[in-house]
This record gives sequence, C-alpha cells and structure tokens, in this order.
Amino acid sequence: MRAKVNGIQMAYTDEGEGACLLFVHGFPLSRGVWSKQVEAFKTSYRVIAPDLRGFGDSEATAGPSPMSRFAEDLHALMGHLEAGPVILIGHSMGGYAAMAFAKIYPKAVRALALIGTKAGPDTPEVAESRRALADRVRAEGTSVVINAMAPKMLSDANSDKSMAAAVKAFMAPSKPVGIIGALLGMAERSDARPWLEKLRVPVLVVAGLDDTLIPPSESQAMARAIHGAQLRLIPKAGHLVAFEQPEAFNTALWDWPERKCGFKTAG
Repeated sequence: MRAKVNGIQMAYTDEGEGACLLFVHGFPLSRGVWSKQVEAFKTSYRVIAPDLRGFGDSEATAGPSPMSRFAEDLHALMGHLEAGPVILIGHSMGGYAAMAFAKIYPKAVRALALIGTKAGPDTPEVAESRRALADRVRAEGTSVVINAMAPKMLSDANSDKSMAAAVKAFMAPSKPVGIIGALLGMAERSDARPWLEKLRVPVLVVAGLDDTLIPPSESQAMARAIHGAQLRLIPKAGHLVAFEQPEAFNTALWDWPERKCGFKTAG
C-alpha cells in the first residue's frame, strides 16, 4: 500500500485490527525486516510497518534526512491512516527516528520499544565517517553500503545462507539519494539522553547479545537511564535481532504492550 505524505509516496504494510503497533526499520533496510512480527501480531493488533523515505518502495528526496523528518513522515502517515496513539517500535536508525517521534509528538506515543539502538549522538569521528561514506555512495552507488553492512546484521555464528540473502534483499531497493540523506541525517542527530530520562511512557529496550554494530552495552546504559525501562538481551542474535531470532524477540514483545499499556488485543 502507498500514501502521499509530506510530499512523497510512502509505502507501508497495514494488517490486523486493534491497538496499533508501528514498526520502524533501520539502515539501510526496508519494512520486510518486520515480516515475522507482522505475521505474529496481526491476529491481535493493527500492525503498520512503513518504508522510510528513500528506502524500500518509498520515494526519496535530495539532501539530508534528519531524524525529525522521518518522525514527521511517520506522524503524517499515522494521521492518514487514522491510527494512534501507537506502540512505537524502532530498530537502529528506526530507533533514532522513534526517539525523535516521541520527543516531537509525545501524545501520539503510548509506549516505546527501542531495538538495537542507542541514545547518544555520533562522535565527531563517526559523523565524519558517515559523511565520507555518503561521498562514496555518490561516486560508486549503493553497493558500497550493502556489501559492508549486510554481513554485520547477523550474528557471526549464523551460517544460514538463506537468511543472509534475505538481509541483502531488504537492502537492495534502497535509493542512493535515500542512503546519502540518511547518512547525513544520522551524522547530525542530537543527544537524546537528557530528555529520554524524563520519559514517562512504558519503554522496552531489546538488543542482540552478538550485536557488533551497536553493542548491547549501549542498550544497557539506555535502559538504566530511562525511568522504569525494561531490558531484554537476546542470545545468538546480532544487530537484526527481530529477524534473526523472531521467536525470542516476539516473546519479549508479546505481553509487554497489554501488560504495561493497558491495551486490549483484538484476539
């Protein structure tokens, strides 16, 4: 499905009925990474999973894509779909966008799940490396990012070739301008830690114990800093924890919204 929001055609999955779970993918992925969550939760919830601007089947625009722009796109889509307030679930860069959403639109968020992400900004060195990578994408195309990132999404111990191929397929539709915009936007993002400490909605923090892109220590620190946050560390899982270990991830997520938020499922 597609909707015109904030000047772009935004692609999304929308299945099920009931309280809304909004899943936001990471970099440089697309909404297909949440397929195992869509199938598991659509019998009890309304599950919405969009492609962010410049990724998957959504249109791209030139220039940096600040996390606030992704948040604005998501909010506009929720308005178009008459969905909300939402249980917001963001992975990696999608976690950055989810935190921006929660800051800008606090009344639109009933609960927040932060998956394989972190609250702090880039160091100057990391920010500069993102800008340098954006320059390489301009010159060489998206393959420089896909070939570098795909092997880091799963646990080093994972030898499942079909799963590795699926990860690359989730990245393949990304547009060069979308990847460049996201890299520049991530490099510019601000420190979320000061205001996250003031959050008073239920927060779940999940990480794969084998994540080498954003170490689980970042999730542990974030959970300690957020009032009442729950932490789940999932073994035998790398950065793409929800796709690599769906049963363990879904179990961690399943009873959390109803128990912590008072939502009644449709099932």
